[in-house]
Amino acid sequence: MKEFFNRLKLEFSDKEYAHSYMESHAVSRLAAQIYALRKQRGWSQEKLAAETGIAQETISKIESANFNSLTMTTLHKFSKAFDVNLSIAFEPFSRGIVGIANMNPEQLKVESREADLESSLSEHTYFLNSGGEWKAVNHLSVVAAVTSIQPLTPNDEWQSLGVPQESVELRA
Repeated sequence: MKEFFNRLKLEFSDKEYAHSYMESHAVSRLAAQIYALRKQRGWSQEKLAAETGIAQETISKIESANFNSLTMTTLHKFSKAFDVNLSIAFEPFSRGIVGIANMNPEQLKVESREADLESSLSEHTYFLNSGGEWKAVNHLSVVAAVTSIQPLTPNDEWQSLGVPQESVELRA
């Protein structure tokens, strides 16, 4: 894996190559995620076409990564059909490279809005007052990032969305 990162670091010194590589990956990832979300919901391409108002033939091309661009309108149609948030952001190349290295089929799946809000916000999200500024923290994300085995105990500065205030032991 280290060789992969070192090779990309060297190859990415060429700006055109770096952008071309990441654009190609973005197209492939988007195609794979649309396919994964469709399969996760047990839908056919015809069903997705009906939900989005996009021709089945176009959906087939998109899932095959046989497209050069998609409009925001088209992306929003998919977002609404799958009942998920559409997030588009600029980020450093290093984060993109790590995303490529860590991509797997499970990461492409996304729960629908209702299922996500029911499980995530009610069970795993706390609000933390840090220097007078409130921040939402999903403790499942924190668990993945923490390498310490020290217990985490919510305190008076934490506000739960329904989880009992008790100690949570984190393991690396």
